[in-house]
Amino acid sequence: MLAPLRYPIRQFRRFAYPEPGADFEDPADYGLEPESFEVVTTDGVRCRGWLFTPKEPWGVVIICHARSAGKSRTLRQARLLWERGLAVATFDFRGCGDSAAPPRRARRSLRAPLRDLEAVARHVCRRFAADPRTSGRVALLGCSFGGNMVIAHAGHADRTYPAIMLDSTPLVHWADMLGALLARERRDARFPRARAVADRLVICSVVAWTRAEALYRHARRSVRRLARTKALLVIGTRDTLFDVEESHRFLSAYYAGDTETWRVPRGRHLTNHVVDPEAYAARIVTFLASAFEEAERRPQSGEINAGI
Repeated sequence: MLAPLRYPIRQFRRFAYPEPGADFEDPADYGLEPESFEVVTTDGVRCRGWLFTPKEPWGVVIICHARSAGKSRTLRQARLLWERGLAVATFDFRGCGDSAAPPRRARRSLRAPLRDLEAVARHVCRRFAADPRTSGRVALLGCSFGGNMVIAHAGHADRTYPAIMLDSTPLVHWADMLGALLARERRDARFPRARAVADRLVICSVVAWTRAEALYRHARRSVRRLARTKALLVIGTRDTLFDVEESHRFLSAYYAGDTETWRVPRGRHLTNHVVDPEAYAARIVTFLASAFEEAERRPQSGEINAGI
């Protein structure tokens, strides 16, 4: 009797309650020595991270990992930036890696991890505020869902970020992305019409349960406040997980500041830093150097700079 419900229940759990990410690599694997840190969010969740600081840093990058991943997944990027003189902070969102699970496990709002990013950003900014080489030079790099957190956080924070970078980030309605994904998966299904009905039920349930549309609206309000923040969208030419053109339309329609897009040749979802590490690092460094310099030339208007 429950057999017809197995598929939608399994798919609902897949998207609403994904398996938490674990750290499967160590900084030592990349020749890095971390300074470990722990922060507590406003709702009492303990999040842990690593900080990598070169001898003479000229800026700071906070990296946000993808959904159901962990901070160890960003170590390759951290190494690339650290080698080029940037201090790098990476951390586990709630329920991933070394960070604690949220206090309520029943309903998982996609907006909850924003509390984690705010706590980490506040810690990192204070950590580097006293150094004139890094004060006001804190930027954010988000990978896939981590980029959604970055873009939803930046405009609502009590500090101005000179730059944000969105790597493989789907700036789309989650219902549309899930719909396209499930449509591809059911192409060879035995009962495609029944499967399509079940998929629509799953999508509606997941979007409502995780409050995905609330996060989308929050991000839309956020980017309208980012006139003083440059954005770089990094997307591989072979990334088929989401509608790339819709992401471009989102930025064109709502983003208040300057934006750039880099299509990485042969890049797939979350592999842009792997297919051409040197080009990836060079593009990020060039973008940040320009953004930091522009922010420092810009007259202050009473806003709080990142790093204070």
